[in-house]
Amino acid sequence: MENKFQLFFYPAFIFIIILVLVFQGSFLSYFFAQGRMPDLVLVIVLCLTFLTDEKKGMLIGIIAGFLQDIIFGPLLGVFSLAKMLAAFLAGLISREIYKDQIIGPTLAVFLLTIFHEAVVFLLVSLFWRGSCSNFYYSLKNLFLTRAFYHLILTVPIYPLLYRAEQKNFFLPYFK
Repeated sequence: MENKFQLFFYPAFIFIIILVLVFQGSFLSYFFAQGRMPDLVLVIVLCLTFLTDEKKGMLIGIIAGFLQDIIFGPLLGVFSLAKMLAAFLAGLISREIYKDQIIGPTLAVFLLTIFHEAVVFLLVSLFWRGSCSNFYYSLKNLFLTRAFYHLILTVPIYPLLYRAEQKNFFLPYFK
């Protein structure tokens, strides 16, 4: 039974992430300046990881990051690695927070967004010659802005996913 569900879960998850990426790249790009646009995929990955464990979260992060690499990435693997590492940390944090409270996941998403963006910045600056940006400028003007957007977006997204998990929508994947 579990294998049949996983065969359904991953294609459905991939389809949803592709829809979110299309929405993010087309609709949200009209409202936000380049680089300051929220990463809805990261918020979804982190919120789902809070409801599972670090292993399943890392798998979700790799899949979502790879799709984002294909569509938006300057290099293949940058978003995959960054989302996998952020999901791993979110899984570790999820052991220590109350999942039914919104404040823990919200603050964790804020901090993990800064971590995610720092990893992306580091990988792009190491492996792509076209990027010569200052880290402190990026932290102040891009990372913190994006982290604040994610803080706001986590407030409606996390309770929605939490309720879906409580209603066994993700069963047996999350157990």
